[in-house]
Amino acid sequence: MQLTTYSDYALRLVIYLMVHRDRQVSTREVADAYGISLNHLTKVAKSLTKAGWVLTTRGGGGGLTLAAHTPETRLGEIVRHTEPHCDIAECFNRSSDTCPITAVCRLKPLLYRARKAFFDVLDTATVRDIARNAAELAPILNASGARRRA
Repeated sequence: MQLTTYSDYALRLVIYLMVHRDRQVSTREVADAYGISLNHLTKVAKSLTKAGWVLTTRGGGGGLTLAAHTPETRLGEIVRHTEPHCDIAECFNRSSDTCPITAVCRLKPLLYRARKAFFDVLDTATVRDIARNAAELAPILNASGARRRA
């Protein structure tokens, strides 16, 4: 199973915001630090804001911050939000399933269990857990952004 870029960027964003909890950051800063698409990251930030995990402030001193409850949010909850269908195989989506053996397939239940196991593992960790090494992350993220801005 592979996460979409959308989910990848969402997780990167919350890590960045955890590392920089002492201030508001811009989407440009985050995009530069990771070397990722600003437009795509902006869409991700908007979605996480709408879901209540990220707070935004407009204006010159504005930017993004984490909502107070976000550090305790389970990763599975965020990934379920960013991967709402999470269809591992075509047969997971009844409206587009063209597989002739779906009704008697023995693979499909195994794939459902695999998907459940994937989310069960993500549900064991919180946003805080994946940013516990903020002291190691900060210099890497700050240096990456500085190199790209130069």
